[in-house]
Amino acid sequence: MSQTPLAAEISHLRQQLLASCPTQQLAFGDEVWPLSQLLTVLDYALRSAPGLKSGLELWCEGISLLGLSWYPQLSGQEPQIRLSFLPLQEERPLATLWFLLQLLHRQLVTQTDAAGFTLEWPERQKMPDTNTETASEPLAVRYGPLPVFHLSTPHTYATDPALAELHAPLATLIHRLHRLGSRPRSVLEQLKQWLDLALPEQLSLEALASRLQISPRTLQRQLGQQQTSYSRLLEEVRKNRAISLLCHSRYSAQEVGLRLGYLDAPSFQRAFRHWFGVPPGEFRHRFFAQDSQPQLPPVVLYYAINELQEQSLRQYNGARVWICIRNLAFDKSLQLQCEDHDGIWRPYAATFERFLSGDVELWSTPSLPVHHPMRFRIEYRVGGHIYLDNNGGQDYCLDAAVLLGPHAALCHQLLWFAEGPGSGRLVARLFTRQLWQQGWALWSDGRRHPLHPEPCGNGVQWQLSCSQNSPDLQLRFEFLNSSPYQHLPLDNQGEGFLPRRL
Repeated sequence: MSQTPLAAEISHLRQQLLASCPTQQLAFGDEVWPLSQLLTVLDYALRSAPGLKSGLELWCEGISLLGLSWYPQLSGQEPQIRLSFLPLQEERPLATLWFLLQLLHRQLVTQTDAAGFTLEWPERQKMPDTNTETASEPLAVRYGPLPVFHLSTPHTYATDPALAELHAPLATLIHRLHRLGSRPRSVLEQLKQWLDLALPEQLSLEALASRLQISPRTLQRQLGQQQTSYSRLLEEVRKNRAISLLCHSRYSAQEVGLRLGYLDAPSFQRAFRHWFGVPPGEFRHRFFAQDSQPQLPPVVLYYAINELQEQSLRQYNGARVWICIRNLAFDKSLQLQCEDHDGIWRPYAATFERFLSGDVELWSTPSLPVHHPMRFRIEYRVGGHIYLDNNGGQDYCLDAAVLLGPHAALCHQLLWFAEGPGSGRLVARLFTRQLWQQGWALWSDGRRHPLHPEPCGNGVQWQLSCSQNSPDLQLRFEFLNSSPYQHLPLDNQGEGFLPRRL
């Protein structure tokens, strides 16, 4: 059976696209995917989508798997939609992107009616041949500083009925591959992957060292240089696996604990409450509860901190970023696109840390030895959708000690140290956007203790150090200005702050 002219053209474009790519296979975790199969997944995802916007959102998430030097950004509302491509590095090869957009255009022609397509392209010279002699509707191209694909949305969008039921599984597949491919290939990530695969068994430090072909003492020293340890890595793996398993209602809390390697349910309950401050049942309820704050942005910078860390013979800048996200779904991923020392933008995964409120979560990255000043943007991926916080298109730049988000004040650290029988010390560090005249820590019994401010980057750091007999007393903070009068309470959504015991 012979192909139609448009089908033959699409096949020819796929061959040209494959020939322009430097690699024909891509690795995602332990999986290796041929590029041709990924293109088929993208094609089916687009054809199975219930609408043009949802199809393009999933297509954008999928093409980020290809390792291009361009970052797709979908904007606008019907009837006008823009698909822009931002450069991720100085070298900006265009050939693969050219064939990819030509292929997208031909695929959309088969699914839309009365739709207009225009491409802005940053090179005036003719791009490689796209077999335009057989093109039923050539793509109009005009000059622009960056690649931008303009779409005038059609009156109808023809979903392929044979593929409609595959859209949800395809979205899940693309989302999973993106999570696997977004993790930096560092030694720490490799160790955590081995620990995760071994659960519910605990892979020992000696076994990990053997896989790296080094001694256990050397591995301990390397972990210490990265400000972590074997027990911390295992705890992080268990925390992430617990979140993943709790999304399946068929698993009870006891079953989740057994899958993590805990001997009984109380042990897991205690560990989970220590990690997240709530029992597993309440944690699961919050995730499945209906979102009651749709006015909040899906993802926004909470704050970032950059601290100089010393190692044996060298120094590097270590940075951490905290991100505030709305709970839109259980299965999701969050990552930063950061500029590394070599100037190339690379992804770094963030993980859940704790709840800020019933519907808002706090996620954070590990310490990132990245280029200084640190430039980054935040990606929140859930259900085939991509939510981006790139500081209004300018990206964030962490060129000082602290970079605050839209919040006026936040509590960075609250620790309690035992100093003797029945005695201890409370240490806190907070940041505010402006320099308030006075700040206090307040207890429910009426006690208060002053906070000591000092300039810190583009914000103000407030410190607290005082005697505290028990770590189980909640406190809140308060900042005041007298002229003009201003009052800023900080009470953790009315729940108060509870110190972490060390």
